[in-house]
Amino acid sequence: METKWTGKGFGITVGFSLIYFVITMLVMMSGSFTPLTWIFMTALIGLLAGVPYIYITAREQIFGVPIIMNLIVGLIYFIAGELSNLVIVTLIASAILAEIIRKLSGYKSLKGNLCSYILFVFGMSGSPIYIWAFRDYTISKATEEMSAEYAASMDAMATPFMLVIMIIATIILAVIGGLIGKAILKKKLSTVGVK
Repeated sequence: METKWTGKGFGITVGFSLIYFVITMLVMMSGSFTPLTWIFMTALIGLLAGVPYIYITAREQIFGVPIIMNLIVGLIYFIAGELSNLVIVTLIASAILAEIIRKLSGYKSLKGNLCSYILFVFGMSGSPIYIWAFRDYTISKATEEMSAEYAASMDAMATPFMLVIMIIATIILAVIGGLIGKAILKKKLSTVGVK
């Protein structure tokens, strides 16, 4: 197993980080249709990003994969002017926690990578959590950028119960997304000794 980053490994990780960014962006954009998809964006990301995450964490069995991935995503959103303070916090926290799980479980542990993935997908949770943390501001921005109807619908949906459901749905769909990754990448995982 590599103990240091190589140029090729770093380049491939950046490439998969860009794939992950595209997934987060498409899911975030789907929130323009209904506040429901915005509130459940981390759950949808969890379902859709399992294959790239499981692949790159199996391929690069070295410290730093989740950190690099969220750093790339954060930088792109920052350049685009779409990075909020709360998302910065959740991106950093999820990357560190995911990396700790990978390190403690051993990089060849599929269960460890799946557990780290569950924590990793909460990186973008800072976006929908705004409705609970800064309700008036979020409703005002939604009214300005979307419509009064969209903002009213968002306000009605953002109950404490819905926050709990969003967290549970994120965990469940991240597990499903990770298992899809495991099924699709079975041969690759076996080749690199991840089990």
